[in-house]
Amino acid sequence: PEVDRLASMAGKYKVYLVMGVIERAGYTLYCTVLFFDAQGQYLGKHRKLMPTALERVIWGFGDGSSIPVFGTPVGKIGALICWENRMPLLRTAMYAK
Repeated sequence: PEVDRLASMAGKYKVYLVMGVIERAGYTLYCTVLFFDAQGQYLGKHRKLMPTALERVIWGFGDGSSIPVFGTPVGKIGALICWENRMPLLRTAMYAK
């Protein structure tokens, strides 16, 4: 229901929405980024790949299957979480998309 409300807001205000959230899947929590387009459609998500040492007590590991980059009329959008931005190979993979 929360994702539907975010999608509705993006559509209502005609904005692309990229939002960090804490996602619960089963018994695991993930640091996640959600993507919505200006028509209010959910585009996809990215889960943080590698929690830091202390985060591993709480957060799950992303599996790498979702490192999306979306084409929009204003250019491409994508996101990394926290220190993922300091990982040169991950950034390079995103730049290549």
